[in-house]
Amino acid sequence: MFRSLISICFILTLFLTGILQAYSETQLRDYKAISLVKGSFLKAVSLREISTSTAKVGNLEYFINPEDVYIGETNVIPKNSLYIGRVESVTEAVEGINAAMKIKIIKLKTTKDVVYDMDAYILWKGTTTIGGDLAESEFYMKMPHYTTSMPKGVLQLVPTSIRYYGEPRAIKAGEEVTFIMNKNIPLYGN
Repeated sequence: MFRSLISICFILTLFLTGILQAYSETQLRDYKAISLVKGSFLKAVSLREISTSTAKVGNLEYFINPEDVYIGETNVIPKNSLYIGRVESVTEAVEGINAAMKIKIIKLKTTKDVVYDMDAYILWKGTTTIGGDLAESEFYMKMPHYTTSMPKGVLQLVPTSIRYYGEPRAIKAGEEVTFIMNKNIPLYGN
């Protein structure tokens, strides 16, 4: 009697395991992972002014997602989600070159409090460094320029290599920024 009871329990366990396995396979069959791919551009709005004169390496900066981001028909980043960035480097202004900084987006916190790791840099004029451009020329020289339509030539002002001392660079509060993904980041439908 005891052996038959153990046999029945064993058979029931195997039967229930098979049913659970079949159920879980049918639930995951239509599942497709969604990810932000390397090279994707995302927009965000700065929540405060970030300036090279006040920013320190390691400071956390916050940006808000201005609109829903869809991949296919799935809303993967809802409107008002929060992007968290870290200041990676700050370079002081010198003579002829403006100050510069680099900000890396490290986290995404959705409106449902789901947190994803991110790997992206803020773009500024086609580069991932904010600032670092040439300062304005301090002096201009008069140079004659000759063209076929003006054989006598015309005098034009040409900038010299003598430049003003560089200025700080900043992202203003409420300014829209764009950042670019450095690697694939897996996300799931929200």
